[in-house]
Amino acid sequence: MKFTLSILALCGLIAMAFSAPLDDSANAQILCYDFDNIGVDGYDFSFETSDGIRRKESAELKDFDDGKKALTVDGFAVWTAPDNKIYRLDYVANEKGFQPRGDHLPR
Repeated sequence: MKFTLSILALCGLIAMAFSAPLDDSANAQILCYDFDNIGVDGYDFSFETSDGIRRKESAELKDFDDGKKALTVDGFAVWTAPDNKIYRLDYVANEKGFQPRGDHLPR
């Protein structure tokens, strides 16, 4: 469970690091926010801000063959960088680790 929480924290940090502030980000407003806490079985959340940042993430509790349980996470973040390019980062965090995907990432 500590591993899963570490992955969740890492996802948040990566999204924040890649979401470079725009000129109007100091005045950005939350346009949409949804959160569904399913308890220990998982969660779903999403938000969108007026400066173009969007994020959606969901997690569910998965049973593994060895009898252990862990959250598997699936999500994405979209933002506009200072170069005015729109970036999208898709990611999965599961028993295989954190797996980011994006056209801007090396393969």
